Amino acid sequence: MVQQLHYPDLQVCVLAAGKGKRMHSSKPKVLHPVLGRAMIDYLLHTVETLRPKSIAVVTGHASEMVQEHVGQPKNLEWVIQDKQLGTGHAVNQCEDVIRDVRDVLIVCGDTPLLRTETLSKLIDEHRSRDAVVTVLTAEPEDPHGYGRIIRDENGRVSAIVEEKDADERQRSLSEVSSGIYCVRHEALFDLLHKVGNSNAQGEYYLPDIVPLALQDGKTVETVAMQDASEMFGVNNRVQLAEVESLMQQRVIHDWQMNGVTIEKPESVRIEAGVSIGIDTVIQAGCYLIGSTRIGDECRIGPNAVLVDARLDDRVNVFAFSHIHGANVGSEAKVGPFARLRPGAELDEEVHIGNFVEIKNSVISRGSKINHLSYVGDTEMGSGCNIGAGTITCNYDGANKHKTTIGDRVFVGSDTKLIAPVDVGSDSTIGAGSIITKSVKEGGLTLSARPVQRHVADWQRPKKKI
Repeated sequence: MVQQLHYPDLQVCVLAAGKGKRMHSSKPKVLHPVLGRAMIDYLLHTVETLRPKSIAVVTGHASEMVQEHVGQPKNLEWVIQDKQLGTGHAVNQCEDVIRDVRDVLIVCGDTPLLRTETLSKLIDEHRSRDAVVTVLTAEPEDPHGYGRIIRDENGRVSAIVEEKDADERQRSLSEVSSGIYCVRHEALFDLLHKVGNSNAQGEYYLPDIVPLALQDGKTVETVAMQDASEMFGVNNRVQLAEVESLMQQRVIHDWQMNGVTIEKPESVRIEAGVSIGIDTVIQAGCYLIGSTRIGDECRIGPNAVLVDARLDDRVNVFAFSHIHGANVGSEAKVGPFARLRPGAELDEEVHIGNFVEIKNSVISRGSKINHLSYVGDTEMGSGCNIGAGTITCNYDGANKHKTTIGDRVFVGSDTKLIAPVDVGSDSTIGAGSIITKSVKEGGLTLSARPVQRHVADWQRPKKKI
């Protein structure tokens, strides 16, 4: 459990102005999803958990798209960086909106793996050491692409050198800057105003405040993060997939620790917005997507796909079934190879079998549709048994029409119900019927069938060799 945090004298600056050229996308980098949630959503949730005074988000490329996605939380202020001239320039744009706080926490919008606990440790150690600048550092297995931490003979940080400006010796160093800083507000913008752009990129680098602070006799400290993966940013689709894989491992671990059995977890996708009850089993190859909610003691899969689905307790979804925007009551069984489309509402103990499709229909308690059927725009009562190959013909080419079926109805195989039509309770419809008129309660209803005849001398055509 994350401790309750509150930093009322802290303001957060989120850097989210990058276009992300290497993403090759019309969408801003921070809006690319990781397990169904935009990268910036993870980061904002993390910093909001700190309960700071406010959050400033710096946007640039397609800023209107980012603002529309995030909305306007009451403690968030938008800052526009018209020209992307580096991280130092980006933070400098916040000077007018950052006020009346002790410290400024600077984070990157493309680091969805960052944890609240790590940031809290950074802030607390920054304050306990009475530092002016504190840098969050790490030692990843591959430091390529990150600014290297340069230390003096006493082990004190003396500079941060971006990889493009580093020499061979500096590039061999393993300790890197995460790009995350906690800085005393009273010093931050004085330091930023001194930052120059004499570097390979011609940009104003935020790390340059470190040597400037040291020159002014200010205290600069570092805090090492325990898990270097938390700082991983996303600059291309390969890194996006790598970060998503790490996030998936974290999500699956959390569900396992909370009473969910996940078979072959390396084959399963569980997005960030999914909820799963205790003692549920997720089998190999399952995809749980969007806002899917699964109750206790369910069994899902293998290779089932659930998108924005709602399952009550003890639901059994068999292999290769697809449930999208549908609600399934407790003790129900679905599949294998079943499809529940948006608007499908299954009550308790309903059975939906192989190659059955349900769309925009209510199926009441205990009814069974077990084989090769399509039920659309239908309201079905309880205790019904729908035979194989039954179709509710709900579409006339222009409009959808409703079928209403009462309780305890038995529909024989290969029946066509031509909507709009009502079927009374306790009625039976013979196999192969085409129903175009309302069916009375009770009794047996048959539609006219062709006369069966036999042609004795007929021969099946033979294949030409």
